[in-house]
Amino acid sequence: MIAWFFATRVGRYVAAIGALLLILAGLALKLIAVGRGQEQARQAADKLKAISKRRASDAEVDQLGAADVGGRLSRWMRDGR
Repeated sequence: MIAWFFATRVGRYVAAIGALLLILAGLALKLIAVGRGQEQARQAADKLKAISKRRASDAEVDQLGAADVGGRLSRWMRDGR
């Protein structure tokens, strides 16, 4: 069977097309892996931004008095507290 690929013109074309398809499949998998890595890096950066934003928010709330915290909380509660 392998001899057929090298002995006939059609076999050489089939072998060349198969090799090209393998190369294209490898490139596609590599691009998917690169994209996955970029997305993971973006998500990690977003997570760090969210942590930083939360710390700033927590620091702001820590500086408020009890009445101020209650007033802000009442804007978010549905039961009117």
